Amino acid sequence: MNSVLSTTTWVLIIVGIVMFGGLFIYGVFGIRKGKKKSAEVSETVAPLMIQAFERLVLYLERIRYSVLIKRVYVPGMSRSDLQFAMIQGIQDEFEHNLAQRLYVSEELWMMVVLTKDESLKGINEAFGANPEADASTMAQILASKSNSYIDRTVIAIKKEFNDILI
Repeated sequence: MNSVLSTTTWVLIIVGIVMFGGLFIYGVFGIRKGKKKSAEVSETVAPLMIQAFERLVLYLERIRYSVLIKRVYVPGMSRSDLQFAMIQGIQDEFEHNLAQRLYVSEELWMMVVLTKDESLKGINEAFGANPEADASTMAQILASKSNSYIDRTVIAIKKEFNDILI
């Protein structure tokens, strides 16, 4: 009986050592490896995230009516050409920045999309409300018009930037 007890005791000791050793190895190497990988990802992704926030702010600033008009308005252009150029400018800028979606929250991205849509809507409404105005007059009307969605979205970008990276 003594030898059976001693064999059982040895088996329990060996199982305990194996389990403890396994947990120790996983704990030391597994967690550190995960932390190392996470740190490597952070070092790689953080600059891309910063760039995404910068690019989205730049996009929003470029679609402000006053800034957009300075970029697309050419004296003597037709009213429909101005409307088309403004809409195309907003769409082109948006498409150029689609990949930034990878680096921001879904809520923030939806704010950017809503801001784009509201900017397009504002252009179409202004042109619809002033059917007799020529391109020069429309440029003045739109340049004086603000878009509060841009300001709110820029604030949201700054907040998310500060929450995530700082």
